[in-house]
Amino acid sequence: MNATSTGLIFAVLSPLFNSISTIFKTGAAKSLTPLIVVGIGGLIGSVLLFLLAKLFKEKDIISKIKRHWRDLIFVILLRNLLGELFFTVGLSQTTAIKAIFFTKIEPYFVLIFSWFLLKEKIKSRYLLLLAAHLFGAIVLSTGGKFNLFTKAQIGDLFVIIAMAFFALSYNFGKKVAHNVGPISGNAISMGLASLIVLPFVVFFSPLQKLSNQTYGWMYLFTYVILFNVISLTLWYASLKSVKGWIISSLRYIGPVFGAPFAYLLFRETLSTIQIIGAAIIIATSFLIIREHVHSGDNEFEEEI
Repeated sequence: MNATSTGLIFAVLSPLFNSISTIFKTGAAKSLTPLIVVGIGGLIGSVLLFLLAKLFKEKDIISKIKRHWRDLIFVILLRNLLGELFFTVGLSQTTAIKAIFFTKIEPYFVLIFSWFLLKEKIKSRYLLLLAAHLFGAIVLSTGGKFNLFTKAQIGDLFVIIAMAFFALSYNFGKKVAHNVGPISGNAISMGLASLIVLPFVVFFSPLQKLSNQTYGWMYLFTYVILFNVISLTLWYASLKSVKGWIISSLRYIGPVFGAPFAYLLFRETLSTIQIIGAAIIIATSFLIIREHVHSGDNEFEEEI
């Protein structure tokens, strides 16, 4: 099996673990606090990843950091800090089953950034797909009740903003995966971001949130294993041999496994109109990758 085939397998597995982890992350964010999830969860994940990096004998880490510190800083800022904070705060306000569908908007942010930042021409059918995708997101969020703006919809908006930050991190993440290593790069960026957040955990998280929340801590630890250790490491590993836009587009398969978990764990369901919105999101996500596969476009390969 060549590197590209292995990378594609990693690219498929990563969103599956990601979507399932989102369910547990939502439970942790609501039982504990978003700051605890990002700060303490990231710290636990970082320690586990450093042990894993030692097991796989990734070498010369310090020298690699010195040479590629700029890319690490961008990954930390865009993905581990801004992206994670917006995402986790959003999860604390909305439902997990909606969130796993909203994450599928990420490929369109990659498309938009390549349009604005790289001045690339965007085909009209991509814009139509984007419009349909956004319509599906609005239907999913509102359930067809367009005259209301609720706390949950603010959470939905935060999740979508987080996807924008995640999309911006792809190119920098690819460089980190190549130059530092998928496990070490993940561990370093996650660990440093957690150290930045931890002081805020101490000052702004109520003490009662640090105890008497058995299920919250169980959710947090499960999320750390599924996302921080498994999914995010697979994401970095896939970036070494697979184009960023392909990896991003493959996220559409996540809800296939994530939605049943949301029902089994929290009995979360969608209304009929919300299911239609979710179906539009999945269909447009599938079509965007299908367009690229058939046309051979490489517009997402460029640096953002």
